Amino acid sequence: MKKTRRIDREEGRAYWAFILPAFIIYLLVMAFPIVLSVVLSVSNYSGGKMFGGEKWGFAGFSAYIQVFKDPWFWNALKNNLYIVLISVLGQLPLGFIFAYFIYAKLVKAPGFWQGILYVPNIISVIVVALLWQTIFSPHGPIAEVINNIHVAAFQKQVSAIFTGAGGFSTSDDVLHKLLDLGGPAGKGMFTNPIPELRDLLSSYSGAPMKEILGAISNLFVQKWSPTFLTKPDVAMLPILFVILWMYTGMYLILFLANMQKIDAQIIEAAKIDGANESQIMGYIILPALSGTLVNSAILAISGSLSGFALIFAMTGGGPSRVTENLAIYMYNNAFLGRSNFPLANAISLIMVLISFLLIVLTKVVEKRFGGKEE
Repeated sequence: MKKTRRIDREEGRAYWAFILPAFIIYLLVMAFPIVLSVVLSVSNYSGGKMFGGEKWGFAGFSAYIQVFKDPWFWNALKNNLYIVLISVLGQLPLGFIFAYFIYAKLVKAPGFWQGILYVPNIISVIVVALLWQTIFSPHGPIAEVINNIHVAAFQKQVSAIFTGAGGFSTSDDVLHKLLDLGGPAGKGMFTNPIPELRDLLSSYSGAPMKEILGAISNLFVQKWSPTFLTKPDVAMLPILFVILWMYTGMYLILFLANMQKIDAQIIEAAKIDGANESQIMGYIILPALSGTLVNSAILAISGSLSGFALIFAMTGGGPSRVTENLAIYMYNNAFLGRSNFPLANAISLIMVLISFLLIVLTKVVEKRFGGKEE
């Protein structure tokens, strides 16, 4: 009996010797910050010393009321919901489809495509953000390509005007047609359009037609700029595209790894029985991966609500608030201008609550409609 008790005590000491370090780290890193965040969200703490400094105390739920009254909170929440939707309804389906194409060898060089689709996920978020910020900038490759196409089309119309006039000409008829082609903005460049345009074109007399077309293009063609992307209705589109591009590969790897655990004989038997690819996917692959799909959805939701670096770097710190998500909204209230720590902590707890509700909803849907992984 004594020996048994001694063994139990030794096992208990060994148990706590292994568990206690991790438990203490958990309390310090996870539990304490969560409790402190709850306390701060219902306090009037204004950034003074916490212990022995300025007095601070209970302030009720005023911070939460302030959050829900702020229109920028609803804008940030809307942007977060867009990110959740593009993650759950964009990344997961695309990741699953790409994984199935590679698994079923429906594409050539599956290893190559697996690597290409996964590469964006291993590049630094800041590097990706700055890369796409450059691509979407007014001086980036998209604007450059569109402007080149626009200039080429304009020069073709100018060439047709000169061809109709029998070659390079500064006649009134040609000048009127060029001004009409330039539109109101082109005409607005001149005080007296016809003589001023004639004098300008006369200076190019004898020059190669390419040089003349370039001069007229520089004069009249309005540069296209992607600055329309800063408008509230479309400002999130580049960010959503980059999120879709960057993280789809991660879910491809998750789905592909779990597809490879499925017994190949089951699929072979289904093919022998006459099942096509869509039937194999719908009746074998999807039910077998239901648990992975749910876990991936939970991962996508939690990542969507806590995302910060990509949007912050792409928007240059968020000078335009139309692309704020909840994480940036929280950061701005905590560290920019006059810090409002109760409000920032209230936002963080609201983010946790929203994430929890969406995850619970995902589990309910899985329980109602999903299958079980074997």
